[in-house]
Amino acid sequence: MKRRHLLGATAAGLAATAWPAFIRDAFGDGAACDEKGTPAAASGSLVQVSAAFRRARQANRALLVFVIPADDSAKWERGHAFGELLNFGADGDLAPLAGVEVVCATMADLKKLVPGAGSGEPLLVVVGTDKVPVAATQLDVALPSYDGMRRMAAGGREEQLKHDERIAAQRIGALGALLRKGLGADARDVEARAASVRARLVKAPPAGAHWAIASGCGIDVEGAKDSGLMACGMGHVPSKSRRFLYFFSVDGRGASTR
Repeated sequence: MKRRHLLGATAAGLAATAWPAFIRDAFGDGAACDEKGTPAAASGSLVQVSAAFRRARQANRALLVFVIPADDSAKWERGHAFGELLNFGADGDLAPLAGVEVVCATMADLKKLVPGAGSGEPLLVVVGTDKVPVAATQLDVALPSYDGMRRMAAGGREEQLKHDERIAAQRIGALGALLRKGLGADARDVEARAASVRARLVKAPPAGAHWAIASGCGIDVEGAKDSGLMACGMGHVPSKSRRFLYFFSVDGRGASTR
């Protein structure tokens, strides 16, 4: 028995040395190093994913990745959709998030840590943290678009507002259903779990993103000094989309793309 245990431990140790550097780091095996023993360099966003993976593993949770698209225009669209969910989702929509660690990351960075994360740019990826190889499951759904300018021209402001509310409800409902499908729909303590999500992800943003406010003629990134971005001509912003997840880096002088 002892010999078999020793062989098993040795095999596990050898397997661990073959893991990607950031898997070793995230699993708590010390700072990731290259073949010469030098600490491996990484981008800031990759470090965010690695740190979130480590937190999830230590808490015995899965990691849920809000996927940041590579295309800048798609970043805006997806950031608004996630903002609608977190700020206005019902208890049943948000409660599944209570059991996971959440981080925002590009698929390119996620795949450096989890090569099996899959292709494309799904809305969400669930990453297991309890075993190696790491298991990842993509969650995706088509979200309806506001199509705001044409609606405004066709029906006026009152029609626009009704349309916005209807589309926002559909988008939030689709994302909530996606979370329940992918993370489970436990009916226990839904209100309390949703409250914990709001305290953790609405008051402050998920790791890898910023909260920002869009007025239709400018953007203010919360918590960033001198981060007001003028963008007059953006036009109409649906009311439930105004506070959104901003997927760009921010410094003291303003903002720049990732």
